[in-house]
Amino acid sequence: MKSDKRIERKSISNNTKYTLDKLIRFVKQKDGKILFDIDQKLGGRGAYCLNDEENIEILFRKKLLNKAFKQNISQEVYDNLRNEVAIWQKKRKDNQI
Repeated sequence: MKSDKRIERKSISNNTKYTLDKLIRFVKQKDGKILFDIDQKLGGRGAYCLNDEENIEILFRKKLLNKAFKQNISQEVYDNLRNEVAIWQKKRKDNQI
């Protein structure tokens, strides 16, 4: 019998495991560029965060991507990522995605 396997990842905002459909992904590419991975398919090292306002706010307030990617990330990059996530959430809420 084949078991129904669900892929889980740990959220960097609260260190709890969730299925991929409840998480959003950020990627550090080989060139050091940090991106918001909407489709969760980009290559590179990934870091996951639970997709709710509280956990996303913790991620940006505590700058948890610095620890996840083991590098200092500028405030400008954090601001760009925050804007991308906000736009994506608004579109998703309005069922445009």
